[in-house]
Amino acid sequence: MLTENKFSKYFLYAIGEIVLVVIGILIALSINNWNENQKAKGTELYVLAEILNNLKEDALLIKGIIAKREEANTSAKNMLVYLKQDTVNVEVLSQDFLNYLSFERYFPINNAYEILKSKGLKLSNNKLTTRISRYYDYEQNRVNFSIKDIEDAILVILNDKNSIIRFVNTFNLNEYVELTEPNSSIFKNELYRELVSFKNNNGGTLERLRNYSNINTALVSDLEEELKKMNNH
Repeated sequence: MLTENKFSKYFLYAIGEIVLVVIGILIALSINNWNENQKAKGTELYVLAEILNNLKEDALLIKGIIAKREEANTSAKNMLVYLKQDTVNVEVLSQDFLNYLSFERYFPINNAYEILKSKGLKLSNNKLTTRISRYYDYEQNRVNFSIKDIEDAILVILNDKNSIIRFVNTFNLNEYVELTEPNSSIFKNELYRELVSFKNNNGGTLERLRNYSNINTALVSDLEEELKKMNNH
């Protein structure tokens, strides 16, 4: 009887020890998981904040390019009207011609997105991950192609001695132009034909840029909302 009682006590004691060890392990694991989650949350907050900053910088770049494309669009429309006249205002034509033969280069800042990609595109909000990925891997490439298309079209003209550039005496990109025969019917007719195709090309690029700007604005808004939520939890 005494032996059995001692055995029961030792058994219960052993069970208690095991339970305490298990509880200790579970607490340790819980603390470790909490620490890891906090670390992951901190990294995610940092990456999202940096992406937000990059997007805002991108918005300013796009805004500037849109302004230049709108300027070129207006000048092209104006020239298509007054080039039909016998005599044109040389000063007005020179400025419109300069606006037409202008292009911009787009150098977006994507360092935060590259950090996100290096981490396997892992965010707690899967839908937001998809939208960020689409913005950088699809929308940005698409709009950059359109911007480059304008540049290529302009460079073809500038590098072809037989193009309308032969009617230009001095040309500084985005700064100054001096036309040799601004009222020449040959020059005006050739320029008119160039402007017809340019107007459509530039108009398409402008539409794509505006759409891209709207996507940027929406994504910025959603990122700000996501960061607000994460900081409140």
